[in-house]
Amino acid sequence: MSKIYHLLVVEDDSFIRKVLRQTLKYDFEVTTKENGIEGVSWLEAGNPVDIILSDIQMPHMDGKGLITMLRASPVFKRVPIIILSSLTDSETRIACLNMGADDYIIKPFNPLEVKTKINTVLRRLEYNPLS
Repeated sequence: MSKIYHLLVVEDDSFIRKVLRQTLKYDFEVTTKENGIEGVSWLEAGNPVDIILSDIQMPHMDGKGLITMLRASPVFKRVPIIILSSLTDSETRIACLNMGADDYIIKPFNPLEVKTKINTVLRRLEYNPLS
């Protein structure tokens, strides 16, 4: 039996949260939060997660703040993060990847592409000959 991965979606747009939950619920255990502060609070409450999808532009704590906080944490620094954003400029993409994001998907997106990219990142984690 294969493992069911737990996915945290941090996104302030309720429509996008719903689309992602509907698309991914058959392959992943999905938890959604509306901003980075809610996401971090949920993680710090002891909830395990295998991968995070996060928007960049959110109130209270944006995606860059979330990346920075998680990468500075000894507990969460290795959790993969995929950024979802309507920002298409390469400077933002490069900045997020340099900060520690594992991938960057531009909105609007094909939900099946998101699912494929999640699986690709998780497959890379599973194949780690150094661990």
